[in-house]
Amino acid sequence: MTTGRQIAAGSGPVGYALAHATRAHRSVLQRRMAQLGLHLGQELLIVDIHHNPDTTQAELVQRIGLEQPTIAKALTRMERTGFIQRTADPGDRRVTRLRLTERGEAVVAAVTAEWAETEAQATAGLTDAEARQLIRLLTTVRDSLEQSTPSR
Repeated sequence: MTTGRQIAAGSGPVGYALAHATRAHRSVLQRRMAQLGLHLGQELLIVDIHHNPDTTQAELVQRIGLEQPTIAKALTRMERTGFIQRTADPGDRRVTRLRLTERGEAVVAAVTAEWAETEAQATAGLTDAEARQLIRLLTTVRDSLEQSTPSR
């Protein structure tokens, strides 16, 4: 009996391998971030706000490149769990500024350490040259996919 996974792997072995590697990487990061009290993706916001205190949500959306509703939901959750605080801009009360709380600041170093440990784990079987080559190849795959338009 042939499975859907076998057919997918045979029809697109690069995409299939990429999807499996991505899933494994995401799973490791998800566990690591959960230990810090964060949901996967929130660590990007934590580090960005750390480097850009008093940013606005609109500025964050521009820098991170995610959809506004996705960022809004994450920020609400992070505010509820005590990682960020929102304050009104003193010059324009319509604008809300974002800043990390003490709890948020306390996890920044741990987040970057977990990123580095995950990177080391992911590339443990590669030489430095192979890791650089993998980055080049993945960048080419990404660029090819972003430039292509689906034919209908």
